[in-house]
Amino acid sequence: MTRNFGNTFGRTDKGKERDYRALIKRLESPDIQPNPILPGPAQAPAPIILPPNEDIFFITDKKLYDEIKKYFAKEKIFSAHQDKFNKLTWDDANSVATGSSTYIATGVGMFCKTQMPQYELARQADLETDLQKFKSFYIDSGLALRSTDGINSTQAKHIYEQLKKREPKINFPVWLDLKGLELDANLNFNLTDKSRYKIAGCLNWDSGENYSQSDDFGLPSSKDKNSSRQIWTPNEKKGLRGCYLGRYSYLLSNIEVFANSGSSGRVALVKARSA
Repeated sequence: MTRNFGNTFGRTDKGKERDYRALIKRLESPDIQPNPILPGPAQAPAPIILPPNEDIFFITDKKLYDEIKKYFAKEKIFSAHQDKFNKLTWDDANSVATGSSTYIATGVGMFCKTQMPQYELARQADLETDLQKFKSFYIDSGLALRSTDGINSTQAKHIYEQLKKREPKINFPVWLDLKGLELDANLNFNLTDKSRYKIAGCLNWDSGENYSQSDDFGLPSSKDKNSSRQIWTPNEKKGLRGCYLGRYSYLLSNIEVFANSGSSGRVALVKARSA
């Protein structure tokens, strides 16, 4: 039998009024409620691609360096792993902070966000604006996620699950800017509302492929055998690895140990701007 609460044809006005009152009473009953409108799955906002920031600098202010070191010593995330973050040191002779790793660069980015928001970590796209500035150094700038197995598989799975919640059909390989990522107490990488990432096929090119042009993330956009710039990739294209701009303007995407740091490493910052 078809239910038809609204059909009052042929009823008196009083009868119609009783029908409507009965209908309202039933709808207001706790046992009979209209079906609620449930929100659909949350959709990740489309990433905002900012033009490169050309105002890049190293940590040459001793006071800024001291504040970063105090932050690393005070925050539990970093203080439990001081052996990794103490690799950022001060060079008195040249008045510059030396050393860098995937962890250190990410940690400095976290410092800027909460302690000195007028600065932020430089992206690979920012570094591309002044390659000559980095000819003698290396600058950590990103992560390469190629699969959830292989090297650093635990951290790879951790960040992949976050990516899937934002983009259920996301594919490999994925580039993630270190700017906008945050570390937790287990040194896993976590996405934030400032995270930028993209599918980047160049991360699976043969190691040593030459290129000259870069895309809006600062990544190789096409192969160019006439160029001296190269991208270095691992033989086994699996897992999660660190990426950095090398001293010869190479892009290296094969770092296995996120704590590795050397004296030629520099943390590059830019003046912050709103996204």
